[in-house]
Amino acid sequence: MTDRNGADEMAERIAREATSWFVRLNDPSATASDQADFRRWHAQSSAHAAAYARMAELWEETREVADALGAGHWYRTPARTGAPRGTRRLFARAAFATAALLLVASGAIWRDPGLFDRLTADYAAAPGSHVEHTLADGTRLYLDGDGAADVRIDGTTRELTLLRGRVWVDVARDAARPFRIHAGSAEVRVLGTAFGVERDADAVVVTVERGQVAVDTAGAAAHAVELTPGQRVKVADGRLGATEAVDAETALAWRRGLIVFDRASLAEVVADLDRAMPGRVMLTDRQLGALTLSGVFRADEPDAVLEALRSALGLKTVSIPGVATLIMR
Repeated sequence: MTDRNGADEMAERIAREATSWFVRLNDPSATASDQADFRRWHAQSSAHAAAYARMAELWEETREVADALGAGHWYRTPARTGAPRGTRRLFARAAFATAALLLVASGAIWRDPGLFDRLTADYAAAPGSHVEHTLADGTRLYLDGDGAADVRIDGTTRELTLLRGRVWVDVARDAARPFRIHAGSAEVRVLGTAFGVERDADAVVVTVERGQVAVDTAGAAAHAVELTPGQRVKVADGRLGATEAVDAETALAWRRGLIVFDRASLAEVVADLDRAMPGRVMLTDRQLGALTLSGVFRADEPDAVLEALRSALGLKTVSIPGVATLIMR
């Protein structure tokens, strides 16, 4: 494990150096000395050359986003012919610092879309981790990677708002205070039970492991669907779908630190990898999303999933640690 950690740290260091060199060489103020220093660094090892090539490839993938961010050259200092040179220089430095901060923030959000939700939530789990906690009323929760939730428990109310990701809860029974979960347009009401709620940009899925829950859309309690163990329902576009029978052990395997794929589309695989590792995971060709993968993997070993994509489906992967992983033909 020590050797692997050391290799990971070295890969991350080289990736940071490659990123720094890429930014430096694309600066118009780069000098001949900078170019010479870069050539020496590039020639030091094949790992340096490969990391820089990956950085250039990622730049090509994201250049359209970067061009949109820089539209209108808002980051350049406006001409001020009447201002003293010192004032212009100070303004230029301030403008550059502001632009740099905005671009760094934009880059952080691009790499980690859930960052803001997690920073502002009561409970949060970074990609590749999870959080287990017992709430004030005795309810147990398991928040999976890249998950964020707010909780409110007082004398009359027990509520959890799932901001992103997925959560499993084992609700402590309290007839006087039903436990409610809000996730997008879905609302779940329970007294005492264990179930999972998954939220992404398109839908919310509720899966019951034990007990009984009622699921409805906001303001539509009269049309609630009641779920019993081994059932799930999806809420999409503000509408309840049909109740489905599932193997709860398999559907909620993520609570036990496992990733289970049963002819899962690559779009689903990417969603799970996004929760299991830092940085963005992307398909370079949308048609790849229709391919399927089956297997059982440990959530803390996402590299095993990537290896399965390479060996079972003949795909290629390119990774810049902590930034992005690209999946391609």
